[in-house]
Amino acid sequence: LLFVTPEGLPITEYLPEDHEGRHAYGVVTDPTPDKGRATARVLERQQAEGT
Repeated sequence: LLFVTPEGLPITEYLPEDHEGRHAYGVVTDPTPDKGRATARVLERQQAEGT
């Protein structure tokens, strides 16, 4: 499941750097990061905690 921008581009900023979606579309940032991308928030917390 990919979230998309209003223009229809897939949001790729939360994908791993070596993901084929990033290679195909580049880094497409999330225009509404406050909309609850739960996985992204978990990853941010884990990175902040160093886990």
